[in-house]
Amino acid sequence: MKYNRNLFALCIGCALVQAGDMIITSFLPVLLTEIGNPVKASFWAGIIFAAGSLATAIMAPIWGTLADRYGTRPMLIRAGLTLTVSYAFVGFATNYIQVLFLKVFIGVLAGYIHSATMFIATTTPNEDLGFSMSLLQTTMAIGTISGPILGAGFVSLFELSGAYVASATLPLVATIIAIFVIKEKAIRKRQKTSIIKGMHDAISLPVLQILFATLILMQAGTACIRPTLPLLIQELEPQNPAFAISVIATLFGVATAIFAPLVGRYWKGNYISMLRDNLIALVLFMTLQGLSPSVYSLGIFRFISGAPSIALTVAINVLVAQAVPVEIRGTVFGVMNSMSSIGYVLGPLIGGFLG
Repeated sequence: MKYNRNLFALCIGCALVQAGDMIITSFLPVLLTEIGNPVKASFWAGIIFAAGSLATAIMAPIWGTLADRYGTRPMLIRAGLTLTVSYAFVGFATNYIQVLFLKVFIGVLAGYIHSATMFIATTTPNEDLGFSMSLLQTTMAIGTISGPILGAGFVSLFELSGAYVASATLPLVATIIAIFVIKEKAIRKRQKTSIIKGMHDAISLPVLQILFATLILMQAGTACIRPTLPLLIQELEPQNPAFAISVIATLFGVATAIFAPLVGRYWKGNYISMLRDNLIALVLFMTLQGLSPSVYSLGIFRFISGAPSIALTVAINVLVAQAVPVEIRGTVFGVMNSMSSIGYVLGPLIGGFLG
């Protein structure tokens, strides 16, 4: 099967979903200050982000195994519909508990980008994996760039709560793409194994253990600032915080879009060196973000950190895909997404507490 059509369609769908996620992520701490006690907003933002990631960590291996059995396309449709409904209802939330419930609901049933990554990993020839993963990250970066801009526009037009309702149109279009554009081969009947056994087999390989452990630590470190970054920007730029939040989030996306097509060329397919070098670089630039005395220096270091961040994502995805046969990549990527979500659980909890 030619994979190009699916690849480009999935890239568009992921860009739309990423744009919607950026709206939710960028403005959620600010929304919490409007519907509850502003002093507790940072703490609750950490709890909400962590709860959603924990739900994803529990469910991701299950959805990965089901994708191996029944196909990835149904997983895309399920995830897109979940995001559409949930984003709209966030706009009607009146307290922290309702937002928490919706974030957990998203964590349990969503995962459009994870499903798209699984689809690409299972349908792309090994020699083209680096290009395909880089292209996916590039188009997702477009979503990262456009999301905050769209969010700021939605806020100005519909106010903050209405912006969440408007953002539901983005995953809706991604769902339509999954229904009418994505084509998938019929799944071959093969011996079914239990989900627990599939997970055990996935984490029994030493190379995957190393990659999963690295992924958990990397995601925890980058997610640590999610609950407090918008509030920090609000402190550094109190005159127009919504604009500053949007600009800084956009800068990170611009860096991702610029560097995603280049990272594979620079390391020439040596994904182990790519992983090592960019871990060191990410540590440096994350530290410099924390030491930023102004919103301008924060924006600069946030922009630069986009390069190692995207290189790490591409390297880990390709190394995991190349480590296992195609027939079980759905299960393995489900476990990998679970490991990534564990990092996102730990990171916001730590960041929210420190904030």
